[in-house]
Amino acid sequence: MTKERELIKGEEKLWADIKGYQVATNSARILGELDELTIDEKTGKITDIVIKPGEERTVNVKGAKRDGDRISVPFGKVEKVGEFIIISG
Repeated sequence: MTKERELIKGEEKLWADIKGYQVATNSARILGELDELTIDEKTGKITDIVIKPGEERTVNVKGAKRDGDRISVPFGKVEKVGEFIIISG
């Protein structure tokens, strides 16, 4: 694991650093790559991560919503950010 891909608790990251990270379930199933973050304008908190699924990938995550060719997953599903973004499936 390279230091530039590690996320240390409390460390700040720039969007340019994490855009394109691979997103996988906690059972090691690759879903696609991080494309966007949805942020609540009033609170400034991240509400969803938006995934661009890999070709021929079926994404079945409880609470996920399809919007065209993107999938929005509630941020509460994110378990870990490191080499990959891991979400509970």
